[in-house]
Amino acid sequence: MTTPLWYDLFLDVPRAGWRRSVEFWAAATGLTPSPARGEGGQFLTLLPDGGTSCVRMQELDGDPRVHLDVASHDRAGLLQRALDLGATQAWQYHDVPVLRSPGGLLLCLTLAEPEPLLVRTGAPVLDQVCLDIPTRLWDAEVAFWQQLTARDITTGRSDQFARLVDPDPAGGLRFLLQRLGEDQPTVSAHADFAVADRPAEVAHHCALGAEQVAEHQAWTIMRAPDGHIYCLTDRDPATGHPLP
Repeated sequence: MTTPLWYDLFLDVPRAGWRRSVEFWAAATGLTPSPARGEGGQFLTLLPDGGTSCVRMQELDGDPRVHLDVASHDRAGLLQRALDLGATQAWQYHDVPVLRSPGGLLLCLTLAEPEPLLVRTGAPVLDQVCLDIPTRLWDAEVAFWQQLTARDITTGRSDQFARLVDPDPAGGLRFLLQRLGEDQPTVSAHADFAVADRPAEVAHHCALGAEQVAEHQAWTIMRAPDGHIYCLTDRDPATGHPLP
């Protein structure tokens, strides 16, 4: 059975604000932008000082969104498995199959590095993708990701949340699943940071140009200058686990 080895969170940002978006996300994550690549220079990776990156960026025409790169050493095998689990093929970008999950979230099948590893330093880190799932799509979407990732599932702080458990705390992007109270046409996603001092990080992100949208018991919803919604969450940056 082919299972993914790595996941990249892709921040898709409006073309008109590309340069500003790169500056903001590099400063917010503490990562270094790679040289641009692609036929139009539309892609880049936000690089850590050590280990493997799990955050990438793309400029595009349209509204901000998040999609996922799902990497393995057997792309043909993973493609067939994803299709068998209910994904549909949307298009092909060169040698990269672009799929939609059963709920409509875009994912690209890429090739993994030999031994990818997220190096955690204890600093605030963008280390989690939250899938925002309308109630009517919940069962099918959760089943798809649980089976594709082959990760155990646990409940979150309330029935609104579930989590796909990474067997290795340093093993890359973590998955949170959120059941939406309101309806929307498809599943979407947003980025989550693990932070130990949320008030300080809220102030830091606001100083970089973000806007605080809402405050909750264990997370703060933020809006980036390019329109991306993301969250600062009370989780240990060294492990990704919720703070006590």
